[in-house]
Amino acid sequence: MKINKLIWISLFLTLSASLFAQQVIDARGAGMAFSNAADTRGLEQVGANPATLALRHAFNFEFNLLSGSVGLSNNGLSKGLYNQYFTTGDSLSSSDKSNILNSIPNSGLQGNFSAKLNTFALYMPKFSLSLTGMGNGYFNLPREIAEIGLYGNADLGRTYDFSSAAGTGWGGAALSLGLGFPVKFLRGGMFDFAAIGMTAKYIIGLQYAEVTSAEGYFQNLSADNPTTDFNGMLEMRQASGGSGFGYDIGLVMQSNQKLTISAAVLNAFGSVNWQSGTEIHQYSVEADNFAINSNTFDDDNDSVLVSEDTSFVTGSFSTRLPAVLDFGVSYRLTKKLMFSSEFEQGLSSSMGVLKYSRFAIGSEFTGVPLLPLRAGVSFGGQQGFSTAFGVGLNLKYWFVDLGFVNHGGFSGSNTRGYTLAATTRFRF
Repeated sequence: MKINKLIWISLFLTLSASLFAQQVIDARGAGMAFSNAADTRGLEQVGANPATLALRHAFNFEFNLLSGSVGLSNNGLSKGLYNQYFTTGDSLSSSDKSNILNSIPNSGLQGNFSAKLNTFALYMPKFSLSLTGMGNGYFNLPREIAEIGLYGNADLGRTYDFSSAAGTGWGGAALSLGLGFPVKFLRGGMFDFAAIGMTAKYIIGLQYAEVTSAEGYFQNLSADNPTTDFNGMLEMRQASGGSGFGYDIGLVMQSNQKLTISAAVLNAFGSVNWQSGTEIHQYSVEADNFAINSNTFDDDNDSVLVSEDTSFVTGSFSTRLPAVLDFGVSYRLTKKLMFSSEFEQGLSSSMGVLKYSRFAIGSEFTGVPLLPLRAGVSFGGQQGFSTAFGVGLNLKYWFVDLGFVNHGGFSGSNTRGYTLAATTRFRF
């Protein structure tokens, strides 16, 4: 494998990271911190519970003009910390270095990115059809890398472990067909409406890269051993084409068009079979007799650096779509005020999505003419504590929605990333 290819794959992993919430693209959901699984209507359903297609909707046809979202976050470094230590040009004190290092979890610095774009989609009662492009994944950098960068190799005799390095990223497209059907046998008690639904997805995989194995350590010199030793190995699996199928199943129950509960398994079944451009890349490096400090990189004439770069073609392989169990509740207090909540439990870790739990609450107020207002809070998941705000322009047959999610807290200085979403559609 050429060095430039290694760099390209590393960038791909860096720029491809985890999904926030489900596979939802809709900006209305983003404005409520993706808490509205039980209150989606029309094309808002794409990526969520397909049973909601059977819920009563004020419009019989929707055509998507554009719906997209992009999100970037990490699990340690905040905007405030970056502004404080990396924009002033001042030298870092011992206290500064300690604050920076303490912001990174022991498991490493994890970065997440997702991008989704829905250009073609249409809705009719109980039916949706959409074409969606997406890219997502994550990377994890060992905490020890930041420690060496800040303090150098001042800790004599220490062995720094780099084996927690990890990453997965993929990009592709999905053609999704969703159906929702009212069912009578589930009605009863307080619920006067019930429906089941299914979404079938044909998935086209364009690029896939995954760190399958990572090992590495740096042995610092000591009073008994005057030499240093570095040994590292990284193995990656890559593909440039594949296809597969995925299926979502869901249930929704409603009482007097006020209280709605939903349950769904997203990607209950499904995988992508990667067949084109499948390769294994192995990169290793060994070095002796060199020293690192926080200001310079020094080596001497006796240092030894040996690197090895190997690539070979491999057979096809499959990756399972990440399954997610999703529960939602919404309550319409008045015609103009709705509250929602949602709980997600990841059932598998694959294709750039880690197994996680997430809980969110949100609300929507439509009492301001033409301008719906939304807000929400999310806990857990790959992005952690997040706050969301949204606004729209509702001209009945045409609307625009915008959603903003701040990952990290209420204030801008605490943010560790953002998600931005925009949606515009015609409906009749």
